[in-house]
Amino acid sequence: MKRRALVTGGAGFIGSHLVDNLLAAGEMVTVLDDLSTGRTGNLQEATATGRLRFVNGSILDKEAVASAMAECDRVFHLAVQCVRRSLGAPIENHEINATGTLRVLEAARIAGIKRFIYCSSSEVYGSVSTGLLNEDTLCRPVTVYGAAKLAGELYTDAYFQTYGLPTIIVRPFNAYGPRAHEQGDLAEVVPRFIIRCLNGLPPVVFGDGSNGRDFTYVTEVARGLALAGQTDRLVGSKVNIAYGQMISVQQVASEVIQAVGRNDLAIDHIDGRPGDVRVLSADTSCARTELGYRAEIDFKQGLRRYIDWFRNRHPDPSKLIETDVVNWTMPPTQRGRMP
Repeated sequence: MKRRALVTGGAGFIGSHLVDNLLAAGEMVTVLDDLSTGRTGNLQEATATGRLRFVNGSILDKEAVASAMAECDRVFHLAVQCVRRSLGAPIENHEINATGTLRVLEAARIAGIKRFIYCSSSEVYGSVSTGLLNEDTLCRPVTVYGAAKLAGELYTDAYFQTYGLPTIIVRPFNAYGPRAHEQGDLAEVVPRFIIRCLNGLPPVVFGDGSNGRDFTYVTEVARGLALAGQTDRLVGSKVNIAYGQMISVQQVASEVIQAVGRNDLAIDHIDGRPGDVRVLSADTSCARTELGYRAEIDFKQGLRRYIDWFRNRHPDPSKLIETDVVNWTMPPTQRGRMP
């Protein structure tokens, strides 16, 4: 009998690539997604295999979670609300990212799930160091998103220690590539730069551009998650999944300008984003040792692949232009009181 895995958030950016990876390995997959940020179009190829079951529902809905988990032996928990939304809606962000994780863990305990893979985030580290971040580095998140993801890690570890649920915590670093969100507060830096440059507009950097990330092609992130779901060696532990090279946002903008052939463009700078982590650079030695994982697609190669996909997907990139380059909002405060 073939194994069946549940992927929460499986219609999303990273989740849909993980679904593709699992199906390509011959597995059966169930996706739980409320489509608040995910898209059914991301699962078009997966649906065609005939081995995908889709459940439209929220991780905050006990019945939907239990229904989706039926007949599954593993859970990959990727359902999430993004970091920029946490700036304007911190309570909602906590409910989805922390309480939602607790609800999925409890359902997994009841169902006797054999492996629970929690997809955390490099944002849990915060700005504690500009050096390499390993799994034992002190975590001090600077946003509610990072704090809620860290709370999810702690809940996951508690379920391992108290209930014996076999868990693994995966910390992916910044993913980019096909199916990434392109507009609004969900959009990440790489697609936003591509859209502007393809339209002859300068990429806009928040701050001086010296802050950096360990950008990792999305299929490499999905492969790392899938490998974590196959190993016994990391049960009860954490692992970074990343390419293993920090690239500054200024350099990303320059690379995009060059890759789309618009060397006539300069780079615009505006004020930094609140709660923006300074540097996230991964130590990937644990993934190499315990998973045999090494990311193979470097940023230049990944960017070319992504831009080729992007051009085919969006022959008229002018439809994606947004007038407001600031894609977050801050919550209102009561007049006369400190925020």
